[in-house]
Amino acid sequence: MSETLTANLAERIDNKTLQHVREEVAHPSHDAIPESTATLPQGRLARFLEENVAKRLGRHQLSKLLANRGRIAATWDGLPDRMHQVANQTKLMMELMDDFRTGVYRKAPWRSLAVCTGAILYVASPADLVPEIVAAFGLLDDIAVAALAARMIRNDLQQYCEWKGYPVREYFAA
Repeated sequence: MSETLTANLAERIDNKTLQHVREEVAHPSHDAIPESTATLPQGRLARFLEENVAKRLGRHQLSKLLANRGRIAATWDGLPDRMHQVANQTKLMMELMDDFRTGVYRKAPWRSLAVCTGAILYVASPADLVPEIVAAFGLLDDIAVAALAARMIRNDLQQYCEWKGYPVREYFAA
């Protein structure tokens, strides 16, 4: 398993810089705010939206982001672990269904098997609520369905995990 090097937002922005950004957002001095070097859109509506709406919203959202940087960084740091657990839980659901089908494990109730089957079929189906073609969001609905299914049958999955002799903490948060 590879290790990932991470740095939270607090390590990247010091308090002086944070205060400067907050002051600029609250009371912008237009000559001190760096401008984007990107080419402005050609259409009048697109140019208006870029220059007025997006710029104003961007400043406001940046201020909110920096004001909540500790909470956001903590949530962000835990995201890969939670996604890894959802992937493990999905694999566990597949194993549960295989072991039930072959008769190796019969202690799972039918409702849990139905939830597993429905979640796995949704994840595997090309006809999703949000198709995989949609960049960055195509897998989010699949992850959400798998996580919801695992949460619904958590007790049964934990019992199966223990029966298999797997370390429960790799599949479920403490």
